[in-house]
Order: sequence, then structure tokens, then C-alpha cells
Amino acid sequence: KQAITSGGVTYREQPWHKECFVCTGCKKQLSGQRFTSRDEFAYCLSCFCNLYAKKCAGCTNPISGLGGTKYISFEERQWHNDCFNCKKCSLSLVGRGFLTERDDILCPECGKDI
Repeated sequence: KQAITSGGVTYREQPWHKECFVCTGCKKQLSGQRFTSRDEFAYCLSCFCNLYAKKCAGCTNPISGLGGTKYISFEERQWHNDCFNCKKCSLSLVGRGFLTERDDILCPECGKDI
């Protein structure tokens, strides 16, 4: 609520001291950083991904979708493109047919015996 004499930031048409414009999660300064918001609260990309992003069924890391990141979605699960591989032989299944066995995804060759 103090006057801004220099180095201010405008966010959602409101003025902020750059020291006061921080991530809702970790309190890191957001001025000059990439950030996003949810429900009117600003977050650094790391906090936003950890709190709200879907998790990859392969590596369990968040799938941000930011910057055009591509991912695979099947039923209720998602994978990074690099993680969408056959459980047995590790063949990439991006753009290919696949089979499922419980939580595993398999290429047609490895899945032919199920």
C-alpha cells in the first residue's frame, strides 16, 4: 500500500512493487520471470505445475503444456511424448497402435501374448 517511486509492475491493471509481486506458493519474486495465474493468484511455473498440472503416467513429473509441449492422453492418463513407450521393449508408441495390460502400455509385438 506504499507509493511506488520506481521499478513497479502492473498486473491485472493493479500496480505492485516488484518486491511485493511474488508467487502465491513459494513467495519468489515474479518480476521479470515467466509466471501464470489461477483463480486470480499468480504462481511461478514450478509451483503452478506442482499444484495444478496433470502428472505423467510414465515419469510422474508434471505435464505443463506450456510452450507447446505435446503429450499423449488416453482414458484418464497422460504421458509426455518421450515417456509414451512400450513397458517391455521401450519402443516409442507416439503415433502408433498400442495395447494396454492393467496400467502398462505395450507395442503390438510385446502385447501379442496377452
